[in-house]
Amino acid sequence: MKTITCSDRVYYDELLPEEAQAIRQDILLYHSILHTTYRLLTLKARGIPFPFEESLQKELKRRFHTNDYFPCAAQWEAQHQLKADFENHERWKKSLKARVKSVEKKIRKTEKEIQRVDKRLAQLKQKTKLGKQTREDYLEEVQVLRPTRKQLKNQRSQLIFKLNRTQQQLNTANQKMRFTCFGGKKLSRSRMTVYAGNHEAWLEEYRYQRNKTMMIPGRRQGKYSNCLFKYHLEEGVLVYRCSSENREIQLKVRFHANAKELERAVKLPHNTPGKAVAYLLEDHKKYFIIKAIVEMEDRELMEDKQDGVIGIDINADHIAVSETDRCGNCVLLKTVPMPLRGKKKNQRKHQIRQTAKEVVLECVRSHKPLVMEALDFEKKKSDMRYGNQKHNQMLSEFATKQIQEAIERRCWKEGYGVVQINPAYTSQIGREKYSRKMGCTVHLAASFVIGRRGMGYQN
Repeated sequence: MKTITCSDRVYYDELLPEEAQAIRQDILLYHSILHTTYRLLTLKARGIPFPFEESLQKELKRRFHTNDYFPCAAQWEAQHQLKADFENHERWKKSLKARVKSVEKKIRKTEKEIQRVDKRLAQLKQKTKLGKQTREDYLEEVQVLRPTRKQLKNQRSQLIFKLNRTQQQLNTANQKMRFTCFGGKKLSRSRMTVYAGNHEAWLEEYRYQRNKTMMIPGRRQGKYSNCLFKYHLEEGVLVYRCSSENREIQLKVRFHANAKELERAVKLPHNTPGKAVAYLLEDHKKYFIIKAIVEMEDRELMEDKQDGVIGIDINADHIAVSETDRCGNCVLLKTVPMPLRGKKKNQRKHQIRQTAKEVVLECVRSHKPLVMEALDFEKKKSDMRYGNQKHNQMLSEFATKQIQEAIERRCWKEGYGVVQINPAYTSQIGREKYSRKMGCTVHLAASFVIGRRGMGYQN
C-alpha cells in the first residue's frame, strides 16, 4: 500500500530567476514529451507502426535533446494513462450494454401493460355491442383505461428513442475508443461559453491545466530513491536535477504527514523492495508543491476472528457498525453519521476520512478485525435514469470506492485486517430475522448479518 506526503509551498519568488525559469521549462518539456509519447502509443494501439526504426525512448531523447530520465518518466506515465483509457472504455461499453438490457426490459414491461389495457378495452367494447355496458364501465373506459393507454404508449415511444440512442452510443464505442484529452475535455469545450470569446484567457488556462504536474517515478537502485530528486535527510534539503546544463536546485522543504515513511524509504539499502520514491511536482502558478509517493512498510495485520469481529454496513449518509463476540452474538450496535449530501468534493473527502477514522476506532477498542461487503454499484448506476431523482442524486454522490479505500487504509495504519464478504441478501436477512427481534434499524441488523457471515455463520 502506498501513501503520499506533501511538502511546504515553494514560491517562485523565493528562488533565483534562472532557477524558477528552469523548473517551468522542465515542466513544459516533460509535458511535450508526454503528449508526443501518448500520441505515438495511441497510433500503435490502432495498428499504425512507429515512423522510426529506433526504440521509442531513443527517438524521444533525440527529438527533445534531453537526458534519459524525462523520456523514461513520460513514457511510463503515458503507458499507464493509455492502460487506464482502455479499462475505462471497457467499463463504458459494459455500462452501455447493461443500459440496453435495462431499457429493453422496461419496453417489454410497458408493452405487457398496453396489452392488458387493450384486452380490457376489448371486453368493454364487446359489452357495448351486446348492450350490457353500465355507467361504471363507461367511466372506467373514459377516465382510466384510455388515459392510461395513451400514457403507456408515450412512455414506450420515449423508451424506444432511448434504446436507439443507447445502441448508437454502443456501436460508436465498439468502433471508436475515447482517449484522454490533456487539459480536460470540459475546458476544451468551454471556450465560447465560460470565457465569452476571450481567446487569450481561455488559452492561458487551458495550457496551465495541460502542464500542471510533473511525475518522476522512483528508482530503488541508488542512494536517494529517485533519479532527479535527491532528498538529503541530514540537511533537510531536496535537490532537483534540471534537464539542461546539469544544473541542480536546492530546495529547502519540509514534508508533513507520513514524513517518517519517506525517511524510512530513503534510508533503505541499495536495490531493496520499497526503496523507490516517486515525486510529483504540482504547479500552482505562483508556487509549487512537491508530493512524495512512498510504498509503506509491510506489517502483520490482526485478522484473528475467534473473539469476534466488527461488521459494518455502508450507506449513503451513515455507516452502521456492530460488534460480535466469539459465539456470534451481538455485543454493540452503533451508527456513525456520514453527511455527504450537498457538499463539495474536498469536503466529502474530508468527511469520508473522519468517518473511516471513527469506524476503525471500534476495531482498536475491541481489538477485532473488520468485516465489510464487497460492494459494486455499477449496475445500480446504469439504471439511474428510470429511478427517483433524489435516489439518483444519492447514488451519484455515494462514493463507495472512496469509502472502502479510506476504511481499508485506516485499518492498515492501525494494524487490523479487512475481510470482504458477499453482500447478497444481507439487508433482507437483517430485516426479516433480526431487526424486530433486536429492536434496531434494518441497516444495523444488516451490519450484524455481515459480521456473522464474516465469521463463517450461516445466517
